[in-house]
Amino acid sequence: MQIRSGTEDDAEQIAELHTRSWLTAYAGIMPAGYLNGSLLDERKAMWGMRLATVASEPDHARCSLVAVDGDALLGFAYLAVGTDGRILLDNLHVQPERKQSGIGRRLVYQAFGWAAEQHPGKTVYLEVLRDNVAAITFYRRLGGRPTKEFMERFPTGFELPVVEYTWGPDIVRTLADNRSTTDQLTP
Repeated sequence: MQIRSGTEDDAEQIAELHTRSWLTAYAGIMPAGYLNGSLLDERKAMWGMRLATVASEPDHARCSLVAVDGDALLGFAYLAVGTDGRILLDNLHVQPERKQSGIGRRLVYQAFGWAAEQHPGKTVYLEVLRDNVAAITFYRRLGGRPTKEFMERFPTGFELPVVEYTWGPDIVRTLADNRSTTDQLTP
């Protein structure tokens, strides 16, 4: 497995994995009509735009990472600098059948490495659906602490409870230091 920067060429595979991940993780949490609707088309549009932006604006405000084995996409992460200066880990997904294999952990280490190097001293946070117990367990194991709860309204009109998990700068650096040399990205 290799972790590298995501490119526009990865958009379709990322969108497909993002959709599969939601269908698996959010079954019984999100309305079935939403999950079985135009989710894939929405993800394709979103990832096409995101990866084009990362490629066209090398300003270190965004980072896309992919874990691959040859041509196979195993997982991905996406980070962006928020308006408050914190770093949002907006997406972290692994092929459902490959969960608990270390891919997610290695992506977090690499993502936090980017955050620590490009934005030293900044906090990293993410937002997770409160009922996504498996993800919450993973984030807690990595030292994330709950810092806020709120209701998120989705574009199609439903609301779900969300928990924000945060890692302070010291924990970000510690986790970044766990990267293996094979995972280190070159500038």
